[in-house]
Amino acid sequence: MKRPIGFFKLGVIGLEGEIVVKRILWVRTGGTIDMVYDEASESYVPAPKDLIKGVLKNISLGNAIIDMRDDVVDFIDSSEMTPEIWAKLATFLADEIKGYDGVLITHGTDTMHYTASALSFMLRNLNKPVVLTGAMIPIVEDGSDGVRNLLDSITFLVKGSIPGVFIVFDGKVIRGVRSRKVSTSDFSAFASINADYVGFVENGKLTLNSEELKFKGESLGELQADVKLDKNVVLIKLFPGINPILFEPLPSLGFRGVVVEAFGSGGARVKDPGSLVEGISYLRGKGIPVFITSQCSLKGVVRFGPKPYYVAKRLMEAGAISLKDMITEVAVVKLMWVLGHVSDYDGVVKLMLRNFAGEISEEEG
Repeated sequence: MKRPIGFFKLGVIGLEGEIVVKRILWVRTGGTIDMVYDEASESYVPAPKDLIKGVLKNISLGNAIIDMRDDVVDFIDSSEMTPEIWAKLATFLADEIKGYDGVLITHGTDTMHYTASALSFMLRNLNKPVVLTGAMIPIVEDGSDGVRNLLDSITFLVKGSIPGVFIVFDGKVIRGVRSRKVSTSDFSAFASINADYVGFVENGKLTLNSEELKFKGESLGELQADVKLDKNVVLIKLFPGINPILFEPLPSLGFRGVVVEAFGSGGARVKDPGSLVEGISYLRGKGIPVFITSQCSLKGVVRFGPKPYYVAKRLMEAGAISLKDMITEVAVVKLMWVLGHVSDYDGVVKLMLRNFAGEISEEEG
């Protein structure tokens, strides 16, 4: 159902019945929502930054005061995203968020969930909502989902006031560290993996999941940007017939941590020829941790016990560590962040298994 964008009222009722105005900081980073088709290059490119204002002037934002910033980072296709840009965003937000009730980040969809994960770890002691959204069709084109996603995001920021980093897309509210892009074309491009949706937005009405709100995250002081990262991580996706020799050069290439996306609940070939056991054991001996996630796209949990499959047990005996129900993409981002803080093997494992932002369930695995 299309939403009448001219009659959208935002705001929350205070204790005395008055409408409470919320101040929102909007940071634009580019992506499809901010693109236009360029006839000369025959491709979609970042649009002139003022073009979006022609669309926004026809949208009623009610009692949300929006301060737009388009100068924080260069507009890019999100496939061009880098950890350095994550750090720049986190540093900017930590400096600016104090004057706002929440933050909206418009972003390309292809790596939005990576950025949401990175900000979930980098913004320590976050006590306000940060929402990422975007569009599958540029907002200046007919039929774009951009207006809906913007309005739904602002609704959540105004009415939810829940601390943390979230993606709001196609009416769904997803915790940043539980989000995954699951479609290249559908408006419903993102799903919540291994966790329920935080909530839903429909025609300006926000419905929240009380169970998902129980996780409060860590708050040990003032908000700060903790942007230390080490990009020397590698992701290995298993397939039948993969050559285990690929583990051998990793130490000499400078890699300090490995994520293996294994089959099912944590399986891999453990029989010769082609066993991965020796490679994992070799990396363990070099002090390089190997973390296991699942290839199952919707409900993937690595189970190393009790009563594991023999293939999982062999990996565990070789030194591999189960990340339980942590999503692969989140594991890669978190490993970069963890390696930026600790260097010893046990310290890396300890932090990877610590629940910072709702990325791992303690009871799983």
